[in-house]
Formats: sequence, C-alpha cells, structure tokens
Amino acid sequence: MSLIVISFDGVKDTEFEKMAADAQSYPNIAAFMQSARYTGDVFTTFVSNTYPIHSCISTGRHPKEHGIVSNILGYADGAEIWAQEAKFITARTIFQAAAQKGLKIGTVAWPVTCGEKGIKWNLPEVHLLPGQNRIIEHMRHGSAIFQIRALLRHGKKMQGLKQPYLDDFFTSVMVDLLREKKPDLAMVHLLAYDDFCHNFGICDETDTARAALDHNLGRILAAAGDDATVIVFSDHGHLNVSENIDLAPIFGDILHEQCGGSAFFTRKVEIIEEYSWFGRLLTEEEMDVSGYAGRAAFGIGAARGFSFSDLPHRANHGYPRDYDEYRVFFAVKNAKRAPHRLPFEDIRNVTAIIDQELGLGMDL
Repeated sequence: MSLIVISFDGVKDTEFEKMAADAQSYPNIAAFMQSARYTGDVFTTFVSNTYPIHSCISTGRHPKEHGIVSNILGYADGAEIWAQEAKFITARTIFQAAAQKGLKIGTVAWPVTCGEKGIKWNLPEVHLLPGQNRIIEHMRHGSAIFQIRALLRHGKKMQGLKQPYLDDFFTSVMVDLLREKKPDLAMVHLLAYDDFCHNFGICDETDTARAALDHNLGRILAAAGDDATVIVFSDHGHLNVSENIDLAPIFGDILHEQCGGSAFFTRKVEIIEEYSWFGRLLTEEEMDVSGYAGRAAFGIGAARGFSFSDLPHRANHGYPRDYDEYRVFFAVKNAKRAPHRLPFEDIRNVTAIIDQELGLGMDL
C-alpha cells in the first residue's frame, strides 16, 4: 500500500472548504472530504512561499533549520536562480529517511528535489537559466528513464508549460507511477490554482483551476486504490492584490529581498511606516523562524491589498502567517498510525503524519 501526498499549491482552507461543500461542481474533493480527517485553520511556516514551505514538509523543520529561506537564491545576468537543488537543504529529509529504510519513493514536480538521490523515480520541478535546454536539465536533475517515458507518453499535454495543462501532465505521470511502480511514498505538486491566482486573483476566472484540481484529484485517487493512505494539503493561501510595489527602485541596496507579502532590508529605514503599503514590522520570532535573522536588519509585512514585487500579480503570498483569511489545511484518508494529537501547531504536522505512517524515525 502506498502513502500518497498531494500538494494543492496556493489553496487556503476556506477555498478548499467551499469546493468540498459543492459536490456538483467538485465531486472528487467532496467525496474525499467525506472519508478524510480534515484540519483547517492551520498556520503555514514563514516566509510563506512555495520552496520554504515544501522544504518544511520535506524535513519537518522551519526555514531557519532546513536552509531554504526563499524561492530564489539570487540572480545571474538578471535571471532568477531558484533554490531547486536538494543539496541546499541542510536538514534530514523524509526522502533520505525513507531510502535508508529501503522504501521506494516517487515524486512529481516536488520542489527542491533536483539531484535528490533518495528518490527512485524523480521528475523534479526545474527552473531554467537563459540558454539552458529543458530536457537536458531535467535529465541532469532527475530520473532519466522515468522522465523520458513520461515525456513520450504524455508530453503533448503540457502545451508549452501552460496551466492547467501542465498539471494534467503531472497527474498523468503520477497515475502511471502509482499503477506501474507501486511506490511506498509518492508525492505530487499541483500548481494550476497558484498560477491562476497570480494572474487573475481569487475570482470566477480561477474556477478553471479549481475544476482541474478536482479532476486531477479524482484521477490520482482512482489510480491509488481504496487501501492507499492519502494526504492532501496546501502550502500557503493567496490574498488579492490591488497594487504591486517594486521596492528596488525606491530603496536600492537597502532592500535585501522582496517576497510578495513581505520584504527584508539591510539597514534601518526611518520613514518606512509612513508608506501606504506598510503593514507592520516583522517580529523577532518571525525574523528568526524565517531564517532572515542575521541576513537582514529587519523585515516588514505588506498592508492588505499590496504586494512587494516587480510582477503584476493579482493575488500573492509571502505574507506573515497570522494575516486574516490566510490559513491552510491538510486532510488525511486511511491513516493507519497518525495520532489524534499531533505534535505541532502548524503545517509541519503533515511531516509528522508521513513520519508515523512510514515509521521513518525523523526525530521531529
């Protein structure tokens, strides 16, 4: 029997609950909720962006401990260098622990798994630098034969990496993995909802991505069979954005990094609280947990309706985790050993359930 972990990127708890309550539009999510143990109103980790959070799930540790504090490591000739290589994680991972037990692992588009040797079947999420070839980089960072077979079978579904077609491809690869390889642990990252929120905001246009999530969940559950243990969770929510503020032209080298709903600075800025986009100062605890303490002098959260970015987002994430309407969820079906009382007050409980289901001994 497999343990299957499905990441619904960007879906806050209230959005998932609305879908689960609408069985006519989202029959697979509604049916899953009928048989799953659901927990909403869950805090994510901070900074609440995709790579720090998925690395949190992979390790059970906050960013300051696992080392992935941002999606981005830096820039080369103006291009973003993503923190996608597994070697950048500084804590023990569930992949390492499972491999040491002799368990077979398959992952599809799971962040920060490029080059992860503990994964037998690995189609990683890969971001290219200018001039790089996608096929070459995927072969270099993941499982060559597994990925070639996936491309030959389902490559036409991607339609230029556009969503929701890309998620259709990822789901097809996951379905093949479950039916043909029978992994002990299988993990897939579905991104369409996150992509649509960035482009359109949380609105009716996002219904396309909601429908895709429901359809893809149904396909995965059918391939998994009734005996599989399935965890569905979200990494962060989204908040609608009325104005994007690019802080770089305003502050120059005083700006350390802008992360959507938050930003970090190299030294004190006297008048920063007077700006309309200023929400609040980050606490010492937030600076510590995020891993930015020692890297930056201080940080801020964006005011409601604002995002710190040079891109025209209609919704974004990266906000402090206590902002209103910004909680996440996890739901578990067929758990064998998951305790009634979980050890954490945040999304790391997903790692705790994986640990206990597989007997990994992660020392969380």
